[in-house]
Amino acid sequence: MTDQVTHPLLAYPEVERVAYLSIIAELSNVDSKFDEQERKHLDEQLKAFEISDEGKAKVYAAVFHFKEEHRSEVLASLHALDDSDLRFTLIADLFLLALSNGYISVEELEYVEVIGSELGITKDQVMAIKDVQFHLWQLRSTPSDSDAFKAMLKECASNLAAAGVPIAAIAGTGSVFGLSAAGITSGLAALGGLIGGGMLAGTVLVVPAIAVGSAWGVKKLVDLVIDKK
Repeated sequence: MTDQVTHPLLAYPEVERVAYLSIIAELSNVDSKFDEQERKHLDEQLKAFEISDEGKAKVYAAVFHFKEEHRSEVLASLHALDDSDLRFTLIADLFLLALSNGYISVEELEYVEVIGSELGITKDQVMAIKDVQFHLWQLRSTPSDSDAFKAMLKECASNLAAAGVPIAAIAGTGSVFGLSAAGITSGLAALGGLIGGGMLAGTVLVVPAIAVGSAWGVKKLVDLVIDKK
């Protein structure tokens, strides 16, 4: 049984929550295809993050009427996240929304890369986060006690650590969502279980010491932690 992971955005004031969700809302229509699954996903977020009616209006305006000056204003608010792990959580949440209809479009990927760059996240880190969300989506119906699930969990954790992405920041994504992301969030909860009690809290920090530029050394560390679980 994994520990309950709380989404880090819940600790922020509504101004930051609305800015965060506005970026996610804009992604939902960046490919000019705002479908029912994306709408349900966005509604779940608005409810879970306790957004006021005024805030909801601002977020939904971002779906269809987000202009360049509005994006700049929102990004200015989000630059407060430059030194926060929440910026990685945002990238993960963006991919989670994109996958709500089963795939990540070229336009969606390009958009996420732009947002990542604005927040000081490298392309390699963006791609590592994308791969984790996509792999968990592929295994959304796979039992968490299966060998395939455990193997993928190990790979996800080691790849995140090797890229310098805090595992806890990714595990927090999806924790506020309902049935639209149920399969993926169970995998994210399991990923969060790896850092329960701080067992992997220092993984990112020790990467340079054990294997600069290599995921192999990190994978061995993650293997040891999972085996102990």
